[in-house]
Amino acid sequence: MELVIDNNNYDDFLKTRFVSGNFLQSSFWQDFLNQQSIRSWRATVLDNEQVVATCLFYENKLPLDRSYLYASKGPVISAVISEDKRIEVLELILSKARDITVATRKQEEIFFKLELETSDLFLDSLTKSRDVQPCDTWVLDLNKDVKMLLGDMHAKTRYNIALATKKGVKVRFSREAEDLKHFFRLNKKTASRNQITTHSEEYYQKLFKVLIDNDAGELAVAEIDGTVVAINILVNFGKATTYLHGASDYGFRKYMAPQLLQWGSIKRAMDIGKEIYDFWGIAPEDGSKAKWGGFTRFKKSFGGRAVTSLGAHDLIYNTSWYKLYNLSSKLKRLLKK
Repeated sequence: MELVIDNNNYDDFLKTRFVSGNFLQSSFWQDFLNQQSIRSWRATVLDNEQVVATCLFYENKLPLDRSYLYASKGPVISAVISEDKRIEVLELILSKARDITVATRKQEEIFFKLELETSDLFLDSLTKSRDVQPCDTWVLDLNKDVKMLLGDMHAKTRYNIALATKKGVKVRFSREAEDLKHFFRLNKKTASRNQITTHSEEYYQKLFKVLIDNDAGELAVAEIDGTVVAINILVNFGKATTYLHGASDYGFRKYMAPQLLQWGSIKRAMDIGKEIYDFWGIAPEDGSKAKWGGFTRFKKSFGGRAVTSLGAHDLIYNTSWYKLYNLSSKLKRLLKK
């Protein structure tokens, strides 16, 4: 097998099967990183000139001239090669990442964080760490007709969809940057209501531009008499549409706009030929994210199934700095409570 470092487009390989969050390994996501002036690399493994794995990873800056490398939902490794080859591929990628750290500013990187898809990729050299992206997601298979999908929903969700329609909620889809102002307004309300931290407006602006420029997403907008009351950012990649970010106005909750907005997005995904609607993160079964209970129930009410990955693991380069990083991160989380 051969490992190469380049910036070529390997989206065709990533699209061959569904992996929740594989858009985070795509060429357009690398464009998004570039828009943020984030340094990134792509390691790709070839076997007899066929792509069997690709891994987009990037640098996260830390205080005191330190940093770490991060592969968001990566690497993505072929499911049709043997387990032994999959392990060999992972070891190749880890080795190349280590080579890069040696070549950058006197080994300033403390560790390499990657997010493994399955347990057969686990190595003893890796340490389980706090997840960045959700390792538990909820997906809806779209290989059914509309009536069957409605029938699989919770009865209350079907009722709320009908109620929203009766109350005059309208759903549209937009690729106009002008509509981002509605997302910014509602996102602030949602963040305040749920006491969560969100990204900056500049982050969402750059994300939206990259999605539109690459024909990889759009906004789903719910309106009542011309007033936007709920809005979601959708990502289209490979076999799936992913509901990545959402916001709504709690003052209009009686109209049930978020339910109709999701249903409209599901039908939209079907119309453009997607096989899966990915609701993105849900609370894990171990109860470790109790605050996620509300939106987890909301997502599950549409029917579907859970997809679980192995989650974040770290390859530690510097044990002392790694302990200090974890201590600092824990203190920050405690201070936010």
